[in-house]
Amino acid sequence: MSRKTNPFRLGLFIIVGTMLLVSVLAILGAGKLFENSIKMETYLNESVNGLEVGSPIKFRGVKIGSVSEIGFVTDHYMTMDQTELRYVYVQGDLNHEMFKTKEVTDLMRYLGTEVDRGLRARPVSLGLTGQLFLEIDYVDPDKNQPLKIAWKPKYLYVPSAPSMLSRVEGAVASISETLEDINKASIADAIEDVRAVAQSMERFLSNSDTGEISKRLTGTLTEAEKFLSRLNRLLAAPEIDTVMPDVAVAARNLRTVMENSSGDIIAAMKDIRTASASAKRAAGGVETYLTSNQTKQTLTDLSTTLNNISEASDKIKAAAVRFEGTLSRVNMTVAGQQGNIEAILDNVRRLVENLRELSNEARQYPSGVLFGEPPKKGQVK
Repeated sequence: MSRKTNPFRLGLFIIVGTMLLVSVLAILGAGKLFENSIKMETYLNESVNGLEVGSPIKFRGVKIGSVSEIGFVTDHYMTMDQTELRYVYVQGDLNHEMFKTKEVTDLMRYLGTEVDRGLRARPVSLGLTGQLFLEIDYVDPDKNQPLKIAWKPKYLYVPSAPSMLSRVEGAVASISETLEDINKASIADAIEDVRAVAQSMERFLSNSDTGEISKRLTGTLTEAEKFLSRLNRLLAAPEIDTVMPDVAVAARNLRTVMENSSGDIIAAMKDIRTASASAKRAAGGVETYLTSNQTKQTLTDLSTTLNNISEASDKIKAAAVRFEGTLSRVNMTVAGQQGNIEAILDNVRRLVENLRELSNEARQYPSGVLFGEPPKKGQVK
């Protein structure tokens, strides 16, 4: 006979089991709930297939956090640049206990210095499984420039670097493009050209006098041997031991001068280039001005004006001659009438004296001048 199930015990077992399960979940989640984490973000310009939320973030192999969000930049920042629209947004939670500093501002300042030294974030594969994690490590900053962004990141920002898979894909694409270019090239035509050159050489040798060619080659080799012997004698001379150090010193000094003045030489070349361009523009402007219809009309008017000036000068010269004759006649007339002119001037002088006396009397005796006889000379005071 089967034993009868006790409902009370069964219910008590279920309640206790549920409470234990909730307690375990609460204990496991409490660490995450009260864990002190630091937000960081980065942007990738490549595929992140295999990188998931919860993937570890490692610094040189040491886990310092985990990925908390994966999306697109447009979900967090406004951008109008077509390149920036393709960026993948990756946010992570860094364990605060992994860093000595307690202030986020100090960490941001330190992070900025390390970014200048080449600190970058990039996806790395976990072996052959295809699973990715986010690795933070140092790379060459000159070859891995940060992505161009037009916004200010909200959290700690670590620039990204291309992953190894992305680099391999780029190399394969470059090789593929090179092979395509080689396939597009007319290799058969190049081979035909080489064959044609070889056939031409063969025809030349078959139609030429081999003995004459041999003599010429022998003469050339003899001259080359003589030249080499003279060169050997020149190099064997004792003076060359003193000349070579001087040449080396002069070359070293010349190199030093060129290195020190390279900037000045480049600036001078730029100035010369600018001056030549300006002179060219000025010459073009002068040529355009001289060949324009307005300039031709101006030159025609100038010629007409010069002709008018010449005619006017001739007329002025003739008028001057006539004026000189008139002056001569006036001088002769004045010389003939000099006596009469002197008499006229004497009369005018007397008239002026009489008018002066009359004005004096009118000023002293105005009523006598107008209504009576003039006063006697003894009464005038």
